[in-house]
Amino acid sequence: MENTRLSEISKRIENDDENAFREIFDLFYFDLIAFSRQIIADGQASEDIVENVFIRLWQNRKTLGNINNLSAYLYTAVKYASINYLKARKNISDVSIDDLDDRGLYSFTTPESSMIGKEEVLTIENAINQLPPKSKLVFYLVKEKGLNCREVAKILNSSVRTVETQLYHSLKKIAAVLEENQVILPRRSSR
Repeated sequence: MENTRLSEISKRIENDDENAFREIFDLFYFDLIAFSRQIIADGQASEDIVENVFIRLWQNRKTLGNINNLSAYLYTAVKYASINYLKARKNISDVSIDDLDDRGLYSFTTPESSMIGKEEVLTIENAINQLPPKSKLVFYLVKEKGLNCREVAKILNSSVRTVETQLYHSLKKIAAVLEENQVILPRRSSR
């Protein structure tokens, strides 16, 4: 959803419009749960985290005008809430996205996937799941959720260049696996 549309909805929420809040909730709820699950690998806890983020959003709705990008704000809030959940659960004080293990599995479900055979879809999912956790998050946010590299960098507290590099290497690794499994034709070397 474009930022101008989200800004309009944010203004309506700021003016106590429950229907606008429901619209944002419906738009982001399941994506944010999937994002949180990439971090903590616990479906029920992810639902609780996302619901708490939305509760805080409603409670602080009068300050929504200070938020430039609601989508990036929600992903960032869920990221920190998920990390705080891990800190509390592990009774540690410092958790980083880089420290997370590779428990979250990526699921490749798009309209295009219905046109691809099951084996190819599994190969693509396996290729994505072989990525390191942070690379998988970058891939998910950029390719599945449509965020740009600048937004993802803000969410993950990384530089834009780091996000671009991770995305480039992720796509290269995925392409190599797909070539190896003959899902795509090998690239010809340019001479």
